[in-house]
Amino acid sequence: MEKIVSQLDDAGYFVGPAVADACQREPGVFIIPGGRIELAPPQVEPGKRYRPEAGSWVAEDIPQLEAPLPETVPDRRAEIMDALAAIDTASIRPAREVAAALVAGKPTPEFPAAKLLQLEADAAALRQELADLSP
Repeated sequence: MEKIVSQLDDAGYFVGPAVADACQREPGVFIIPGGRIELAPPQVEPGKRYRPEAGSWVAEDIPQLEAPLPETVPDRRAEIMDALAAIDTASIRPAREVAAALVAGKPTPEFPAAKLLQLEADAAALRQELADLSP
């Protein structure tokens, strides 16, 4: 048995859904690894980041970074392309789980679907940044 929890980054912001496994010695108790909290993932909107507060999620606008200096634009483009490739790789397993459920006529599993939504929101933000870097 497992439970969907939320993974946070070092700054305390939501990164994505994660799984907490049930404790085999204590029924009804789940093992919450470090960096995760026992709070259902938020509904993610593009351009927002989320932090937990008093048992719920507070949405904040993602801070806009200053435009990179001209000599760093090619480097940032390369970083964005690498990040998009990593997102594509991270999407494979959740997409496979969703597809397998659909083919089997089962309900879409919550964790993989939420993970795909988060990855797509991240990719959309990176694609927009890449477009903004174009002359």
